[in-house]
Amino acid sequence: MAKTTTSAKSTAKKTQAAKKIDKAVDETTSAVKSSVENLKSGAEDIASSARDTAETTANTISDSASRASETLRGAAASLRDGSFQERSFGQLAASLADASDAIRDKDLGQISRDVSDFAKRNPLLFAGGAALVGFAIARMMTKSGEK
Repeated sequence: MAKTTTSAKSTAKKTQAAKKIDKAVDETTSAVKSSVENLKSGAEDIASSARDTAETTANTISDSASRASETLRGAAASLRDGSFQERSFGQLAASLADASDAIRDKDLGQISRDVSDFAKRNPLLFAGGAALVGFAIARMMTKSGEK
């Protein structure tokens, strides 16, 4: 009889331990699911913010290119008709206007693919352009820091 009571107590203890383990597993699973949902939500918020920032930046770049194009057109108009400088400024102005329109009209994914394709086809030109843009941004930041 003592063995049966001990066996019953042992079985009860095992059952209680199993229930505690099941409860801990359920709580852990719930916590993991909640964490994953929070991470997904956070990632979506970050992606949305990045898209908004990229779109704003693309619009700013497009506006700057449009202003630069207009400036070049004005400079070309003030030069002697048919001169090398006048033609060069005119071509640069047209290219900047086209680039501005392309940036404004395309979605960010397409712009990214176009830039990537261009970089693969013309790596030296792309690196030089990136360096030039970097210098221009650094120059603008230095000027804005002086104000």
